[in-house]
Formats: sequence, structure tokens, C-alpha cells
Amino acid sequence: MTGSLRRRLVLSLCGSMVTAWLATAFFTYHDTSSLIDQVTDEHLQQSAEMMLGLVEHIPPDLIAKVLAAERRPEQRLSYRILIPEVPGGTHPPDGDWRSGFSNITDNGEDWRVYRTGDGAGIRVEVAVRQTVRESFAARIAAHILHPVWIAAPLLAVVIWLLVRWGLGPLERLTAGVRRRSPTDLSPLASRSAPTEVLPLVEALNALFARIKSARERDRRFAADAAHELRTPLAAIRAHAQVARSTDDIAECHAAVSEVLTGADRGTRIVEQLLALARIDDSTTGESAQPIDMVDLVRDTVARMAPQAVARNIDLALEVEADLVAVIRGNADLLAVMVRNLVDNALRYIPEGAQVTVQLSRRDDHLLLRVEDSGPGIPLELRERVKDRFFRVNGAAAPGSGLGLSIVVAIAEHHGGNLTLGARSGAPGLVAEVCLPLWQQTVEDVRA
Repeated sequence: MTGSLRRRLVLSLCGSMVTAWLATAFFTYHDTSSLIDQVTDEHLQQSAEMMLGLVEHIPPDLIAKVLAAERRPEQRLSYRILIPEVPGGTHPPDGDWRSGFSNITDNGEDWRVYRTGDGAGIRVEVAVRQTVRESFAARIAAHILHPVWIAAPLLAVVIWLLVRWGLGPLERLTAGVRRRSPTDLSPLASRSAPTEVLPLVEALNALFARIKSARERDRRFAADAAHELRTPLAAIRAHAQVARSTDDIAECHAAVSEVLTGADRGTRIVEQLLALARIDDSTTGESAQPIDMVDLVRDTVARMAPQAVARNIDLALEVEADLVAVIRGNADLLAVMVRNLVDNALRYIPEGAQVTVQLSRRDDHLLLRVEDSGPGIPLELRERVKDRFFRVNGAAAPGSGLGLSIVVAIAEHHGGNLTLGARSGAPGLVAEVCLPLWQQTVEDVRA
């Protein structure tokens, strides 16, 4: 039954209908039986009182003849008249005389009895078999329910047709999805979908959109990788050919050195492309956890200290006093963001310059500020350098143009943003990332 929604609905509705009919039959029989009991009691009482009134005006010998003529063992209604001067009469069920209604059993049969009398000693007893009352109630109930039982098969067919009609939109939706090609990810029409089916249509459309977006990211990743790796691979090939063809040891060493440099550049490009792919594939809240940004930034800056020392660059970290900086997000991505910010500063400033990393708080946000004493970026290019693969002409160091775009993507992924500006009163670039603090931490600090 779990395999077919239509079968489940039909059986459930038919079962509910049968249950309702059985309940109707039970209550109908119960109500009818109560009504029959009431009517029968009224009839017994009226009959007894009418007999009592007649007996008072009929001679005793005539009463005896009438009683003798009415004795029939198969009778359903029995009566008895007791008069002090007249012996005999019919023989209804025995029992103690008690005025009013009572139930007695005589010879294995149940009777409903009504007794009455007057001050002259005349007593009248009228009784009816209980089976008469019960059969009468059953006949009335059956008469009432007879049309329902006749209509039951017709109603079952109607239910089946209505269920089939009601599931029509779902079947049409299934057929439409089944006919689609694997590459067809266009959204399903939702205007004609019933209210109950609309959430399914919207969920499918959202799934199609995610699959389409994933395919586009894959295509973009392949295109970006092919575009960016073409140059370093060509350079590696050219220098390798030089190293193979030359007999000059110095020239061969120089060519091998260029091969290694090209390999390092290709490796960095691949790492950055993979970082972008990870950002694109992740969703908000995925693997999110509370992260102490003070510890993360301090650890990342410490790991990059050898790179700064190699170029004689003064790399410093300044943290606001008593700063509580907890971000809810992906620790690996945030580490990549900090590393790219610092690496971007270390690469494009001259030797002997200075890079300062600052952490502070502004309202409910964390400010990560990387300031360098390099040449800076012209105002008109500060937004363009955030685009993928964009490089400023005449840049001092080789690169892929992906560093800041990775920073932007990770910051936005965590609800933040990146702004670029100039140092106050001196040449250089200021890169500032603003990230929302974890609300629970904000409330704890306020408390």
C-alpha cells in the first residue's frame, strides 16, 4: 500500500466511508430502538388503561368469555385482567405484581410488562415480547440504511475517479520531468500547479537552479584554469626546451630555475582557483562554527612572517585591547582570506617597506585592516582589482589577479565586504574587511 499514493487514498477514503456508515447504522439502530421502546411503553400503558376503563362497565361473565376466546399461545401481545368475582383469564408471564413498567422472563422469553389497577381490586396487565420490539427497531434501521448500502459501490467508484482526477497535476508533473533531457534545467511552470503541489515544484526549481549553478561553476573553473595555466605551462615548456638543447651549464641552470618559477606560479594559480571553487560550492551556514578571529589572524600572520623576512619587510600585528572577536563561519576559508590579504600586500610593495595588520571592533562588526607602505592602487582601479584575473599594468610582482577576488568572495560569503583605500598622509594601500560578529558573542559582551 505504501507504493501507490492513489491506492492509499482510495483505501483510506473508502475505509473512512465504511466506518462512517457502520457508525451511522449503530447510532440509527440505537436511536430507533430507544424510540420504539418509548412508543411501545406508551402503547402498553394506553392499552392497559383502556382495558381498565372498559372492565369497569362490562359484566363479569362477559369478561370471562372474552378472555377465554383470546387465549393464543403464539400471540406476541399478552394481557391479563384480574377481577375478584371472575376466575380465569389469559396466562401472561408469572411474576410479582407491581404497578408500572417492568421486565420479566417467562419460559425463556423476555417480556415488557405494564400493570395497573383501581380501588375496586380490578387489575390489568399488558405484556409484549422483547423480540417484537427489537425486530421492529432492526427493520426500521435496515429500511433507513438500505439506500446507503446500495450506493456504496457507486460512491467507491466516484472516490476512485476523484482521487485520479486530484492526482492528475502530480502525474502530469512527473511525466513532464521524465520527458526532460539531462541538460534541460529550465524551471517548471508553477502558475498552474495546485497549492499542495506548489512546494514540490518550487523545490524542484530550486534544485534545478543549484545544479545549473554548479555546472556553470564547473565550466567557469575549467575555463579559468585553462586560461591561467596556459601561460605558465607554455613558459615551462619553453624553458625546458632551452635546458634540454643547451650545452651551457649556466644557461641550463637559469632555464631550470625559470621552470621552477613557472611551476610555482602554476601551483599558486591552481590553489587560488581551487579556493574560489570551494567558495562557490559552499553555502551559507555550511560547516559554520564559532571562530576566534584574534587567534586565527595571529596564527596566519605568524606563518607568513618568513615571507616578510625574506623581503626585509616589517610585518606587524596590532589588536585592540580586550577585543572579543568571534565570527561564525568556515575557519579554512577565513584563513585563506587573511592569507591572501597579507600576501597581496607583501608581494606588491618594495623591499624594506612595512605591512601592518590591525584588528578592532566597530559596533557589532569586526574590522580586519591591512595597511602597507607600497605604491597603492589608483582610485579609478580600486573596484576593478576586485574582479577575477584583473591586474594593474606595471605591477611589480607576477600574479594571477585572483587574490583580492578571493578575499571579496570569502568576505561576502560571511556577510561582510572589502573596501580599498589610501593611507592617510602617505603612499600605500589600506584593505579593510568588515565582518559581522557572532550575535551570541555580541550579547555576551553587552551583558
